[in-house]
Amino acid sequence: MSGPSGSKPPSQIIRDTIGKKKCTLTVEDLINALGSQSFGLMFIVMALPLTIPLPPGIGFIPAFLLCVWSFQRMLGKTTLWVPKAIGKREISQSLIIKIDAKAIPLCERLERYFFNCSQPNPLKETEIRLASLTVVFMSILIMLPTPFLNVIPAIITILMGLTILNSNRRLLWINMSFGLLALGFIGSTLYVGSELLLDEIGDFLQENPILFN
Repeated sequence: MSGPSGSKPPSQIIRDTIGKKKCTLTVEDLINALGSQSFGLMFIVMALPLTIPLPPGIGFIPAFLLCVWSFQRMLGKTTLWVPKAIGKREISQSLIIKIDAKAIPLCERLERYFFNCSQPNPLKETEIRLASLTVVFMSILIMLPTPFLNVIPAIITILMGLTILNSNRRLLWINMSFGLLALGFIGSTLYVGSELLLDEIGDFLQENPILFN
């Protein structure tokens, strides 16, 4: 499978990178290996682990980095920044195996439809910033306590990364529309859930007033 400029697809680049180092791989190692290539590629790298079940708290790190980097790119920055404490964190072999076995195949399926559809005119800077703004919102949704729904904004983020790599204007607007739908759906789910929780708490307090006397 060839990319827009005859380069390897993102899934192959990521698989080659995580497969090279058999000992310990840190977040900083990953950024040094891939970070100079494209913000679009790094969006894909950070979103991939979020498409598979992760131990509690682990998913916050890639979501946080996604938020920071997409916000940076939205402002026109072109250099990746990562806190030293996060950069030194090791990526466990078990997580790498899960990414290789489950997340990368998902990326490969998306690439079949979206990686070979580049357009002759590259995206404008303002369009790349709009794409980055969408990733900001998706990363915030991922960090919210919405079990089983995080995969939706994660997939949209992967698609947005492919959009930037392909400079596909049509796909950009389609993904932004999906992003708005995800924002509305997850936002309404949180709203309804919080309303139900408050009602349950209110009913409990009415039924057990003695607890607070």
